[in-house]
This record gives sequence, C-alpha cells and structure tokens, in this order.
Amino acid sequence: MWVLCEHRRRLFVCPLSKEEGLAGRLRFEVGESTWLEEEVRALKSQAQPIQVQHLLVSSPSELLTPPGQQEGSFHLSSPRSHSDRGPLAPELDFSSLPLTCLQELCNAWFERYHPWFPVLHKLSVLGTLQDEAPLSESPLLIVIKAIVAVTIPHWCSSNPLSQEERKRLSELFREQVIIQSISNLSLQSLQAVLIVTNIDYGGGKLSEFWNLVALCKRMGVQLGLRDLVANKGDNFNKLSTIPPRMISAPSSLIELEEKIRAYWMTEVLDSMSSLGAGWNLSLSRPENEAWFPCNETVWSFPENATSFSSFGDSEVSSAFSVYLNLVTHQLYQVHVFLQQSYDASSAVDRTRWQAQCMVVDDHLNKWRASDLTIDNPSHAGFQSDSTSVLTSVTFDTAIIALYQRLALPPKGLGEVHGPWYYAIQRCLSACDSMSTTIRAIADADLENMSPHTIFCIFVAARFYLVHAKILSVEIPRSLDLLIYGLKTCGQRWYFARRLERVLYTAISERQVAISKSILPSQFWDLQYSSLDIDHVLSIWAEDNTS
Repeated sequence: MWVLCEHRRRLFVCPLSKEEGLAGRLRFEVGESTWLEEEVRALKSQAQPIQVQHLLVSSPSELLTPPGQQEGSFHLSSPRSHSDRGPLAPELDFSSLPLTCLQELCNAWFERYHPWFPVLHKLSVLGTLQDEAPLSESPLLIVIKAIVAVTIPHWCSSNPLSQEERKRLSELFREQVIIQSISNLSLQSLQAVLIVTNIDYGGGKLSEFWNLVALCKRMGVQLGLRDLVANKGDNFNKLSTIPPRMISAPSSLIELEEKIRAYWMTEVLDSMSSLGAGWNLSLSRPENEAWFPCNETVWSFPENATSFSSFGDSEVSSAFSVYLNLVTHQLYQVHVFLQQSYDASSAVDRTRWQAQCMVVDDHLNKWRASDLTIDNPSHAGFQSDSTSVLTSVTFDTAIIALYQRLALPPKGLGEVHGPWYYAIQRCLSACDSMSTTIRAIADADLENMSPHTIFCIFVAARFYLVHAKILSVEIPRSLDLLIYGLKTCGQRWYFARRLERVLYTAISERQVAISKSILPSQFWDLQYSSLDIDHVLSIWAEDNTS
C-alpha cells in the first residue's frame, strides 16, 4: 500500500504494509512527525526506484517525476485537482501531447499569431523543441504551454482530440500559466501571460483580460523593463546620473530585444483595449527617447548571424514599431482628452471641447500623413500585412472615439444644440475608411487578424447604425463589409460572433422605436463608448442565445 504524505512543503510516496496501513494513516493525521521522518529515511534507503505515472496534485503544485521516464514525455503539475477537471480524461495533459503536436502548434503560432503579436524569438522557441535536453528543464516551457493554450482549440491536426477536449486543455493550460507566473517571476512568465491574454480578449472576457494586463504591468515593473527601455540600461548596476537598480542587464541580444518587446506589448494592450473610455486609466506617459523593437527581418535572424551591436541599430522601421507608436504615443492625447469632463448643456463648454477635439484630430492627421504604412488601402503604399491593417483600423477607431460624443448631443439637448455635422462627417469618413480596409483583406488573412480588430469593426458599425436611426437616414452599404469582417473574424474568436449578433439585432430593429428595442438602450446612446456598454451587451447576448 502507498500513501501520499506532505512534510515541510514537499511530497513523498511512503510504503505501508497492509497491517500498518490504517494505523500509519492515523499516526500521520495526528501529526507524529517522528514516524514520518523514519518512513522517509526508510524510503530513501530502498534500492529500487519508485515508479509513479502521471501523478497530479493540486497543493502544493509539485510533481514527482520518476527516474527513467520515457524520452519526449513531459510530467507537469496541474493548478487544480484531477477531480475538478470534469470529463477531461486524466491522460489528456501536457504530458500527453507528442513532440510533433507541440511543433505543429508552435509553427501555427508563428505563422498566424506572431505577425501581430511579435514578442518571441522564433528560432529560439523552435530550437528548444528540437533540443535533446528535456523540455521540462527549459525556461521556455511555460511559454510553449501558453502557445499551446492559445492555438490548440484551432490547430494541431496530428492529434485527433475532440473540440471539447481541446477547449478543456486550453482552459487548463491557461490556468497553469497564470498560477505558475504569479509564483515565479521571470521574463518567460511575463511572455506567457501576455500570450494567454489573447484567449480572454478573443473570448470577449474583457474584465479577465484587464486583470491579466494589470498583472503584466506589475511583473514588468519588477523586472525593470520600463527602466531598461526608457533609460536604455544606463541605470542597471552601474554608476550614472540616474539612480541604479539592482537588476542584472540582459545577457544576450535576444534577451534584450525580448524584454523590449514584452514592455511595449504590455503598454499596447493597456492603451488599445481602453480606447474610447472616459475613465481615469492611469496610462503610462509616453517615452520620447526610448528603445523600440527592431525590424522584423532582423528579428528573424539567429543572434550569431547578425553583425549588429544591438538589434535596434537597424535603420529600417518595423511595422510593429509604427503600430506601437500610434497606440502608446499618439493615442495618449486621445485618452487624455476623453478623460476630461465638460458640461454638455453649456454652449461655452461645448465650444471649448470642440476646439480641443479638433486640435487632437489635427495632431493625429499629421502623424498619419508622415507614414504611408497606414495610408488608405487604395494608395500604392498601403501594406496589407496584419500589423499595418491593425494600425489602420485602430487609427479610424480613434477618430470615432474622439468625435462620437460631440457628434450627436445627448437626449434632451438635441433641440438646443443640434448635431455637430463636422464631427458626424469625420466619424462617417473613418467608418468608410475602415470598411475599405476590410474589403482589401483576403478572407484567410482576416480570419488570422488580432482579436483587437473586432472591437474596431464594432465601433464603426455601431456608429453607422446609431447615426442612421437618430437622424432617420439610410444605413450605408459599407455596413455590410464591416459585418462580413466580424463574421470572418468569428471563425476563430467568440467575441466577434457575440458582437455580430448584436449588430444583426440592431439592423432588424431599424424601424422600431428606441424605447421598444430589445437591445440595451445604451447601445443607441453615443454618450456611452463601446467599452461602456460591453458588459450589458454580454449579459444581453447570454440571455438571448438561441
């Protein structure tokens, strides 16, 4: 007979004879530590190793890995007990995934996700899977687990799992990544949490997403990433005019670049996901002189194949750098403007807000004119890669968020002030621009877009519908392109399917009075941003699921 015993936060498998079984358990339960220590010493003195296969424990999360385990097998702990995992078979854990499946999922990540989420060095990750050393000993294990959590619901044809099993594995690995990252601070832990944020955002779980982003920001502070990027490492354990930090400098160019990218991706997720909100967001002030990510072509090289003293020495701009410059620098002024309060009933305040709004808009337009990568898709310089598309639709979303509250006055003030037609035209132009961008993208590419594209499309489609209903005008034909874009994104992301259902309901109520609409009334009020109404729309969608 064997029992699992805990002593000094470690687990031991202790042998008991049939006669000693009951008495032994009773002695353990009353806390006779002397007996336990004797049994442990007896266990250590045995010549034959103990074989324990696929043992899962929940607290503490520590695994007994048997000697002589099969090559290519990975024995990992689970953040929850076996009994809590419902119908998921016990053998369906990370250890059950063959190396070919892991390689396929990692290749899927770099092919379909990395173009708009470039936080990892491809050759380093793929090289780890080809390494002869056990994966369980690699610091990249948690990163690979995060990649599997994101990709396994959609890919891996080499492993014939059911859709339900894929979903359950994704949920299990997501939980493991978060728990392990909280208890073990490292760059790899931060990268893993950043990766799994795509699961929550793509699932429309914005509260959970923001919680993970907050975790990433705090982890980045402890790792000194903002100090590294803003001060270019000048205060890392050396004398300088800047107060030093007792944090070791990156040991390689790859580690340096990955830290730079982890910092900027955290900032991008924080700013992008809150675009349009009028709340106090406490966003980081932009760093004008800071390290930016290197060019993607350079980033695809192995470190020993480059002649650069740092990856950032390349003079060729990165599409990712252009995108993060927009989101973290240019949109900062949009966030600041939207967080200001004004008296909608005051003509003076309204005039002041209109003037400030146009100043921010002018600043954005000057930035856009300086870079052709986000020009109109009809322009010869437009690039249809996923990051450039995301940059373009984000810019259009910023214009709508900037103007929509001023375009149509709140209920009761429309007769006093009337619509601001300039703001309406700016919003409609941004919606048209976004629909043109969506039309220029192939369906396969649109399906592989970032889930943050979903929010941008919904913001534009909502403005089309509310504008048409309030002013009793025809709905633009371009709305069809936006809804088609959501439908295509919905092939992968549930968030898109949920918002698509909201839009179809709004279209069906084209002739219905707002007071009789089955949608939440806030949907038709542009004083509320799309973020403001997301929670009530999610509740509505759950209650009206057919």
